[in-house]
Amino acid sequence: MAEEKKTTFADVEQKFHSMPLTKFDIPEALEEEWLSTAVADYELNLGDDLGYDRETREFGGALKDITVRVLAQMMYVSYLQRELSRVMALNGIYGKDIQLTGQDATKRVTKQELNDQIGLVEVLLHRLKDPAYG
Repeated sequence: MAEEKKTTFADVEQKFHSMPLTKFDIPEALEEEWLSTAVADYELNLGDDLGYDRETREFGGALKDITVRVLAQMMYVSYLQRELSRVMALNGIYGKDIQLTGQDATKRVTKQELNDQIGLVEVLLHRLKDPAYG
């Protein structure tokens, strides 16, 4: 009997990259850190041990598709937090003949997208919890 294929970092990373992202490359080490944070938050919220090994970049077994999706969604929230931080650091450009302050709209849209994604993660985590009633 063949051994069950374990879910890997690459599996979650693929799902993460299917979400709307920037045209800029994201360093893999940063993505690994976001996954590590997502795993810790997932385990904290649901009390499940996913058995993630940072050295082999594998989970303890094959994860359900919804678990992979939630982890990727949590990574996307980390990406948006970083993006919001970057956008918030931008200042308007004021010159003798030009004034650019269009970044306010970008900040507002990025903040709204972050809030929407955080809400989605909360809903998904809530749906994964076992009900307390029989």
